Amino acid sequence: MGKLDNVRASMKPRPPYCCGILPVTTDTCTLFYSTGVDDYAGKINLLSATSEELHYLSCYRRAQSPIANNSRLTPVQLNASEIATTFDTEHYRLIEAIRSGLLEGGNGKRPLQLLIQHLRIYDAECHETFLPVLSTAKEGSAGQPSLLDVCLHEYRLVKNHEESRMFSVSLEEFCGVFGLSSTAVRRRESTSPCPDKATPKGFATVFVVFPTDIEGGALLLRQGHHEWTIDFAELLARTTQTSVAFLAFYDDVQFAFRKITSRHCVILTYRLHFPTKNDSPLATFESKSVYDVNVLTTGITELLMDPGVLPKGGYLAFGLHNQYMSTSGSVVDVASRLKGRDAMIACALSSLSIPWSVRILYRNVGWMEFSFLVDHIVDLSSHDEVHDEVEKLGCPEIVCFVGVRGEPDRKRAKLDENAVGGKDATHVMLVSTRPSAWSFHSHYVAGGREVMMGNLYGDACIIAERRPLEMTREVKEWRAG
Repeated sequence: MGKLDNVRASMKPRPPYCCGILPVTTDTCTLFYSTGVDDYAGKINLLSATSEELHYLSCYRRAQSPIANNSRLTPVQLNASEIATTFDTEHYRLIEAIRSGLLEGGNGKRPLQLLIQHLRIYDAECHETFLPVLSTAKEGSAGQPSLLDVCLHEYRLVKNHEESRMFSVSLEEFCGVFGLSSTAVRRRESTSPCPDKATPKGFATVFVVFPTDIEGGALLLRQGHHEWTIDFAELLARTTQTSVAFLAFYDDVQFAFRKITSRHCVILTYRLHFPTKNDSPLATFESKSVYDVNVLTTGITELLMDPGVLPKGGYLAFGLHNQYMSTSGSVVDVASRLKGRDAMIACALSSLSIPWSVRILYRNVGWMEFSFLVDHIVDLSSHDEVHDEVEKLGCPEIVCFVGVRGEPDRKRAKLDENAVGGKDATHVMLVSTRPSAWSFHSHYVAGGREVMMGNLYGDACIIAERRPLEMTREVKEWRAG
C-alpha cells in the first residue's frame, strides 16, 4: 500500500496561491505619485528607496489625505488614480508566470489581464486586525484554526446565502450548534470584521513586493482549515539578482501580515481577471476615411461583376504604395508584411476569396520588348553579354498589358513575338493610376547581330487573379448541380 499512498499523495490539489521572484532592472521600477498640490508629482525609485524616503512619503501622504490615511496603525495607501509606475507586468511576463503556477484546466489557456489597484506602504507601527493571530502549527503540518474561527467562518457563509433561504438564522442559534458562547463569537467578529463586499473586478489578487531589507512582516494565508506563511524577505534573499517578489492568490483566501519590526514593506496590488470584449473598447475610424476597406471591396466586386473586364481572364495589378525590404531577393514573404493601403487591398481581395500574391511586373525595353512576372528581383547587369534573355530569366510568365475591355494598352511596352515563342501571353490590367513605390531598374549588354543596351524596369505589385468568364460559369454550374 505504500506505493498507492505515494500516488494518492501526489494527486493532492495545488495550493490556492503561487509565489516567486522576478528579476528586474532599476529603470523599470520608478513610481510617480500625486502630491495633492496642483499638478505636481513626486518620484521615487522603488528598488533603491531608503527608509528615510519611505518614511517621508508615508508621513506626507497621511498629512495630505487625513481621511483615507487617518491611523498610524494602518498602511499608507495610494490608489490607482494617484500613481503611475514604469514597472511593466507584460514586459516581465508576470501573467505567464502566474498562469503556470495558479491556473488549472481550461482556464490556463484563457487570456488574462492585470489591473493595478493601489500601492501600500507598511511600517513598524502598522498591523492588520481583520484576521486573528493564527495558532502555531507543528513542524511539517498545516496550522489549524480554532473552533471559534471555524464557527465564525461558517456563520458568514450562511449569512452570505441568507437571501435564498426561507428563514434567517440568528448568531445565537448558530453558536448553539457548536456549543459556543455567542458573546465570544461576537467579540471575535468585532476584531475580525468581514472584508468589504465591494470586491474589485477579478477572481484573484496579485502582490508585487519590492526589496526594502524588511524585518518581520511575513504574510499569512488561510483557506478553510489550511494555512500558509509567505516570507518575502526570505524569498528575495535567495537570489543575487535585483528582483521583486510576487504572490497571487484566489479571492477565497484570507490574508494578514505579521508585525513589521524594522523598515518598510512596499506592495503594488493588482487584480487578476479574464478580460472580455467590453473591457477594451475598439478604436473607431472616420467613416469618410480614404482607407475604408468596405468601399474598396465594393468597388472590386462591381469591377469583376462586369463581364467585359478581362473576359479571357488574367491579372489585376495593384502597384504598392509603400517600400519594403527583401534580404533574400524574393518578394513572396512581403505578403505577410504589407502595411497601410497595401494591407487594405490585400484584405479586400481576401474577403472576396480572390487569389493574390506579391510579384514583380517587369518591362524589358531597348532590345526585345516584352513584359513578364516573377517573384524575385532580377538583375542582369553582372552578365557579360545576354543572347537569349527569356532563357536566362528561367522562362518567366510572359504578360501583355491590356485595357479594361481587354484591348491592347499601347502606352506600355510592346510585345515581341520572339519572346512569346508562339504562346499566348497572359493579360494584365493596371488598376493603380501611378507606378509602384517599390520599383527596380537594371541595364545589361544584349548580344545578337549587333550589341546594344537593354533595360529592365520592375514594379512590385499585388497581383490578383481574374479567372476566365467561361471557367467561372462552369464552377457556378457545378456548385449549383
